[in-house]
Amino acid sequence: MNKKILVNKIKCKKCGDVIESTYTHDYKQCSCGSCAVDGGHEYLRRSFNGSTPEECYEDLSIVKEVQ
Repeated sequence: MNKKILVNKIKCKKCGDVIESTYTHDYKQCSCGSCAVDGGHEYLRRSFNGSTPEECYEDLSIVKEVQ
């Protein structure tokens, strides 16, 4: 099964910013610089400052399984 990315979005746990990437190579960073999102509807890429993603951001993306 393939996956289709409907929403590529995260919420920074440090500053509370919700950031969304809406197109390929649409790199967005939160205001405190702790995390970033990229890829739009093509791929899910995260960047973060910390030891684990779970401590830095909450993933709000919506991905659908397609045949």
